Amino acid sequence: MNKKREVDMAELNVNNFAEYMQEALYGPEGFYTKGGGAGRTRDYITSPEVGDLFGFVIAPYIDDWYDSLEIDTPAIVVEAGCGPGSLAASIARASLRNAEYIDYRLVEISPAHRYTCEEKLQKISPQFTWSVHESLPECDAPTLVIANELLDNLVFDIGRTTDVYQQYAPDRIASIPPALGYFGIHGNIDSLTGANAPMDLGDYRIPLHTGIAGWFSELIQATSNVTDLSLLFFDYVKSVTHMQDENWLRLYANNQRIVGVDNVLTALEGGVRGDITTDVTSEDMHVLLDSEGFSKIVLESQEQWLFKNGIDAYCVPVGGGSSYNQLQQWMVGDMQSLISSSFAHERETLMDENGLGAFTVITARRAI
Repeated sequence: MNKKREVDMAELNVNNFAEYMQEALYGPEGFYTKGGGAGRTRDYITSPEVGDLFGFVIAPYIDDWYDSLEIDTPAIVVEAGCGPGSLAASIARASLRNAEYIDYRLVEISPAHRYTCEEKLQKISPQFTWSVHESLPECDAPTLVIANELLDNLVFDIGRTTDVYQQYAPDRIASIPPALGYFGIHGNIDSLTGANAPMDLGDYRIPLHTGIAGWFSELIQATSNVTDLSLLFFDYVKSVTHMQDENWLRLYANNQRIVGVDNVLTALEGGVRGDITTDVTSEDMHVLLDSEGFSKIVLESQEQWLFKNGIDAYCVPVGGGSSYNQLQQWMVGDMQSLISSSFAHERETLMDENGLGAFTVITARRAI
């Protein structure tokens, strides 16, 4: 650890954790810059890395989204923080109904992952048009933005509830540091059903999502000419009222999962390097989406979303022990039976209420 980083880590506060995190994850020697990320033999597992089933469920969602536009011209799908391209590859294998109209744009900051994306998709030759980008590209057609476990990796500072969530009163808003952006201080916070936080939260540390605010600003700029913008996000999300234990901060390193603000800061001070993530504050997401003009904002568990979007259509029970219906169309021929059995195992992982199934899915739409 160099001297500058020792100073930063020794004086962690609201003003410098985001700076440290930016360097640790996205700097020249950062975790993602050097190719760290998801995979069965890598640092952690995400839904696309479980297998193709996740992408097979999202593919018809994309088709239905395109159908809802009632157009016969191209539309754009942006996958932000696409990693090594596993989700796009699964969607390609699922064969989109509207593939000829889909312009699929993968966005990834890591050069290593961008290379892997291109290599992977070139081998598959998707029916849809695709391209790989380092940053959000300009969009000029109806756009659906998909992000799986992106928000929790965008930089954040560390603050206290007493400094943020107890300052909703309009006469106190002017006194809040500009660096905090509009998180936790939006003037219309009390009008947002899902964003009301009690004034007597107590005093504990919370994430201040400056990186999410900045990323949304870039997204709004990139889609300034888009008349119909939809979002589909999968991530760790938690109400600020459930962050008292301060276990919202995590560090994945050397096949270990370190949880809790004090534990993570101690590990970082000791030189441990890895992926730094946080729970995203649900109240902040409501405020942000509302302030940017989104409506139809829905937060639900990944388990609920996958079930609602037809995951069972691809699966058969494993050993007769599953609770969902066995669908006969997947039992025609040995290969389809094998695929369906594999999907059933993937389903159990994706729907696990104590694992990936507990992730939150955020959907929202802004039409101008």
